[in-house]
Amino acid sequence: LYYWIEEALSKGYLLFLDGMADGIDYFAASYLFQKRAERPDIKVVGIQPCANYSEFFYDRHYDMQHLRTMQQNFDAVICLEGAYQSGLTKNNDILFGTRNRYLVDHAEALIAVCTMHRSGSKQTVLYAKKKKRAICRIEANPNLLYTPTPEQWPIEKINF
Repeated sequence: LYYWIEEALSKGYLLFLDGMADGIDYFAASYLFQKRAERPDIKVVGIQPCANYSEFFYDRHYDMQHLRTMQQNFDAVICLEGAYQSGLTKNNDILFGTRNRYLVDHAEALIAVCTMHRSGSKQTVLYAKKKKRAICRIEANPNLLYTPTPEQWPIEKINF
């Protein structure tokens, strides 16, 4: 992930939108906050799917400090409409789908870490392809028994 963020920076990308999820989004944001300390021209904007996003983190037992760190360190946070409702999967799928489409609609390129199995990330990659965005999709494979160099990772790149 960090390698491909560096590649994006080397290509002149300076504005990064982050979906604010715990996991890959948190790691990407944390890395970009560190890079921004060296390069103040980097801007990192959080796209929060709803005003009560902290309830989602709480329900999922995610690290609440990760959410606070992101919220406090973004250059800006854009909060989308809607509300998280515990237990209402379909409603929440709509919230996160809206957030993911917003990310693609307002970006020139996408860095994604995911498999192409059923997931919101897969849907985001497919939407980015439809919108003809530059894409760097890093294959998520928790079963790797070794750590290959970034050039050896299974990568799908489109105009990236």
